[in-house]
Amino acid sequence: MAQTGVLVISVEPDSLAFEGGIRAGDTLLEINGEPVLDQLSYQFLITQRDLTDLTFRRPGGARATATVENGGDGIGVDLAQDEVKVCKQNCVFCFVLQMPKGFRKSLYLKDEDIRLSFLYGHFSTLSSSNDAELDRIVRERLSPIHVSVHATDPVVRVKVVGNPKEGDILRKIDRLLLGGVDIHTQVVLVPGLNDGEVWARTVRELWERRAFQTEGPWAGKGGVLSLSCVPVGLTRHREGLPEIPDVDPGFARDWAARWMPEVRRCTRENGGEPWLLLADEWFTRGQMEVPGRDFYSQSWAQLENGVGLVRKFLEHSRRFLHRPKAKGFSGRRVLVLTGASFAPVLNRTLAQLNRESGGQLRAVAARNNAFGETVTVAGLLCGQDLAYAAHADRQAHGGDPRWVDAVVVPSASLRTHTGPTDQYVLPGQEATPSTQFLDDMTLAELEKELGVPVVPGGENLSQLLDHLQASDRFHTAGMNLPQGAYNP
Repeated sequence: MAQTGVLVISVEPDSLAFEGGIRAGDTLLEINGEPVLDQLSYQFLITQRDLTDLTFRRPGGARATATVENGGDGIGVDLAQDEVKVCKQNCVFCFVLQMPKGFRKSLYLKDEDIRLSFLYGHFSTLSSSNDAELDRIVRERLSPIHVSVHATDPVVRVKVVGNPKEGDILRKIDRLLLGGVDIHTQVVLVPGLNDGEVWARTVRELWERRAFQTEGPWAGKGGVLSLSCVPVGLTRHREGLPEIPDVDPGFARDWAARWMPEVRRCTRENGGEPWLLLADEWFTRGQMEVPGRDFYSQSWAQLENGVGLVRKFLEHSRRFLHRPKAKGFSGRRVLVLTGASFAPVLNRTLAQLNRESGGQLRAVAARNNAFGETVTVAGLLCGQDLAYAAHADRQAHGGDPRWVDAVVVPSASLRTHTGPTDQYVLPGQEATPSTQFLDDMTLAELEKELGVPVVPGGENLSQLLDHLQASDRFHTAGMNLPQGAYNP
């Protein structure tokens, strides 16, 4: 793997690095003779020995060395942000390729970074991971990681990902498993492409590699911790892209009915821990009730992939409704905006909350004008979509400018940084905290337009009440880090 070192942007006074002669502007090249590839590499290498040899380069190009007795701890340096690696695939359902024009540059980046997979649960197709990087994953124990499989059939996988070199995903997976790395996997399912026998084969071959086996070729090795199935998501912006069918309500119902028994069978044979996971969208698209708590992993595995979000919300709400804190909603007139898929569930929950607390909360589904009405998840609503829905609701209630005490927007529709964390950014950009929607409208701008407080909903009713009470005390513009906001 290519290596140029990592830039040191600051050094703590009187630290081991300072005593060793390292200064801001130097580039840390090697630790104990091994190249420093990025921040994760630094964190791994710096902890290997009590006595650490450092090689660094001065801004003028001169190389220098130092030995510090750090006892396996950090040495007091702050390193430059790592640049995100990009995806080399052209998946037929790639959401980035279905983006409308005119959004911020970062939203058109197809990230394919194994570091984000390890740190934040981003799914990687492994297209940017050559054998050297796979070995690095094993050596640095970057486990578990998250891998988009889509199909284990090499011919079909090539059709799905659009890269003739990336059909044999099991070769890469097996290399990682043999090295002791655990993997969460996913399939984005397209009717007529990777369903049917192709899907059955994918389930079978990944099940053979499941984690924690006590006998067979994978005993004592790494394993596949879970396999999730997510229905394909299409926007109205597919000009020049392959024609693929969407998952309609009938297909979603049939698919869920066909595979729910298999989910439960795998759970029984996996010691009671769910392994095959169906995303919530199968049930919301099929207009079905989501399954009970035992259908989902005890640790809510793949929650970030839309598996169990609805059930987790319902479980928390069931407990919250009977707590004294719920009375904090008493007398509050609140409009809660959300996506079309979640609105029916949320409205039933708010009706229960109103009966228990004396509140006046109601949910309204905001239509997604930016991506198209086929996109029904709350996280892809833009500021203008939410503004339109709120204005329409106000007009439907007589046009009173104070028709509600507050408007609640989905935290999932907000971002707090330009990158997943301050550690990873786009080339030439800096991560700056800001509460923005996908179309760059800010929370404060939406509040000014509507003339009433606008607050993020958080992940549950308890967080929602916290945000409403916080808005009572200070202006929403100060809420730069709403609970539950995402970091694209």
